[in-house]
Amino acid sequence: MLTLVALVRIVQSYRLTAQGFDEPCHVSAAIELLTHRTYTLDPYNPPLARIAIGLPLVLAGERYPKLVADDPNWKNYNYIGNLVLNDGGHYTRNLSLSRLGVLPFFILAAFVVFLWTRREFGDFAAVISVALFTTLPVILAFSGVAYSDMAPAFAQTAALLAFVNWLDEPSTKSCLWMGLTAGLALLAKFTSLLYLPAAVSFIVVCWWFLRNRNRAAPSLTRARVLRHITTAALLGTVVVWAGYGFSVGRVQESMQLSPQAMPSFQHFPGPVRPLARRLVLANPPLPAPGLLSGIAASYAFNKQAPPSYFRGQIKNGGWWYFFIVDLALKSPPAFLLLSFIGFIALAVDQRQDWRPLTPALAALAILLVTTTLKVNYGIRHVIVLFPLLAIVAGYGASRLWQLEGRRRVWGRVLLVTLLAGQLFSTIAARYDYLAYYNVLAGRDPSRLFVMGCDLDCGQDLIRLSRSLHARHISQLSLAMWTSADTDKADLPSFTVPLAYQPVTGWFAISLRSLRAGDVFHQGYPIDAFAWLDRYQPVERIGKTILLYYIPPDAAAAAPETGSRAGEKP
Repeated sequence: MLTLVALVRIVQSYRLTAQGFDEPCHVSAAIELLTHRTYTLDPYNPPLARIAIGLPLVLAGERYPKLVADDPNWKNYNYIGNLVLNDGGHYTRNLSLSRLGVLPFFILAAFVVFLWTRREFGDFAAVISVALFTTLPVILAFSGVAYSDMAPAFAQTAALLAFVNWLDEPSTKSCLWMGLTAGLALLAKFTSLLYLPAAVSFIVVCWWFLRNRNRAAPSLTRARVLRHITTAALLGTVVVWAGYGFSVGRVQESMQLSPQAMPSFQHFPGPVRPLARRLVLANPPLPAPGLLSGIAASYAFNKQAPPSYFRGQIKNGGWWYFFIVDLALKSPPAFLLLSFIGFIALAVDQRQDWRPLTPALAALAILLVTTTLKVNYGIRHVIVLFPLLAIVAGYGASRLWQLEGRRRVWGRVLLVTLLAGQLFSTIAARYDYLAYYNVLAGRDPSRLFVMGCDLDCGQDLIRLSRSLHARHISQLSLAMWTSADTDKADLPSFTVPLAYQPVTGWFAISLRSLRAGDVFHQGYPIDAFAWLDRYQPVERIGKTILLYYIPPDAAAAAPETGSRAGEKP
C-alpha cells in the first residue's frame, strides 16, 4: 500500500516535471542499444536502466532516427534523444513512457528494503522502513524521471543483501543470488566497483570478529569459498555480458581509437598505461566492449576532477565532505534523526551478532568512499545510501516503540512526532521532489548546491511556458539549463543574453544559470549575471526559475559590461 501510494505520487509529477537534462541522453542510448545492438553514444553509464527506459518506447513503435550521413549531430545524444521524444508529435507520451521504465526499480528497491529490515528487525521495523523510503523526496524525484539512478538504488542494495545472506548461510542458492545481483549492480552503475568492495570489506571485518558469538560459525572452508566466488563471478559475468547484448567488438572500433591517434592514458595508473597502449595496438576482439569503454571513460573523468559548485564557489574536484553535507541537507530531518537513533541503538544493542550491523556498516563504508571522489555532481550518485539508511531508521523507530518503563510513552510520542514530520516533509515537497531541501539549507539552497540535479535540472520549463502565456509575454530574454528542444517547448520568442550584458524587458533565468553560469549548453563565468542583484524578481516559477521585469530606462543607468545579446539557439 505504501509503495502504491508513492507510485501514484510519482506518476502525478510527470505533468509538471519537464525533462531533466540527462533524459534525452538516456533515451538515445536506450534506443541505440535496443534497435541497433550497439552502445557508442554514451558508454559512461551501463545499460540496465536504459534497457528499462527504452523498452516502453520500442514497444510503442519508436526507433532510432534516420540521419543523413553528413549530419553533424549524428553523435550528439541530446539531439538524437530529443528526436525520439518529439517523434510524431508524441512528446508527452514518449517522455512518460520512458519514465515508466524506471518504476520497476523503485518497486524492487522498496521490496529489498522490506526484506532486509524484516529479516533483521521484524515486521514493525520493516513497515516503518518502507514508509520512510517511499516518502523520501530524493527517491520520489529520481523514480519520476528517466534517469539511471534508481537502478543502482535497487541493485547495489540487493547485492549487499545477497552477500550478507551468503556469508551467513553459504549455499548454492545464496551463491547464485550473489552472482546475479552483483552482475545487476555492475550493469546499473559503475560506482558498484567502488561502493560494493568497500561495504563488503566492512561487513567481512565485522563478521570475522563476531561470527562465533551466539551463533554457529558458518561452514566456510577455503575450497568452498573459492568455488562459490568463482561460480558467482562467472554468473555475474554472463549477466553483464547479456546486458550489453552479448556484443563483441575490436578495441579500436569500439573505443574509437587508432594507433595514429593514440591517447596518452595520462589519467590511468602507471602500470596500466603501457598495457592500454598494447591493447589498442593489438586490437583484439573483446566481449562487451561498451563495458570496457565505459569503465575507462568513467575512471578518467573522475581523475580529471571536473568542476563542482558549493557555497557560491566552483572548484575542480570538489570537496571531500561534499556528499556528507549534501546528504544532510537533501534528507528530511525526521529521517536523519531516526537514522541517527538507529545507529546508536545498533551500537548499544548489537554487540553479539554481526548481521543486524550490516546495513549500517555498508552505509558508513560507502559514505567514507565518497570522500575520495572527484566528481561531486549531486546526491543521485550516492542514492544507494537511502535504502540502507531507511533500514537503519526502521530499527531506530522500532526501538523507540519498544522502550519500557517510564520511557515508553515518551519514546512513542517521539516516534509519532517524527513520522508526522516525515509526512509533512514529503507533502511539502509535492511535485518539486528534485528541488527538495530541508530547513537546514536555509531559504535559498541555490547558494549551497545547484548542479547535478540537486536543485536545478531544467524541470520547471513546463511551468515557465504556462506562466509566460498567462502573462501574455511575447518576447523575453532567457537563460536556463535545459536539454529540451526549445523550438518545441511552447515558448514565446526569446534571446539568450551574453555574459555581463544587462538586458531590459522580461528576463527569465534559472538558478543554475544564475549561480553557476550554465546557460543551455554553454559555460559562462560564475558572476556573469551578478548585475541582476540590483533587481527583485516579479515571480518565482516552480523552485528554480526567477522571472524579472527590467524597465527600459535601466539600460542607461547600468554600466556597459558586455556586447549585444545572443540570438535564440
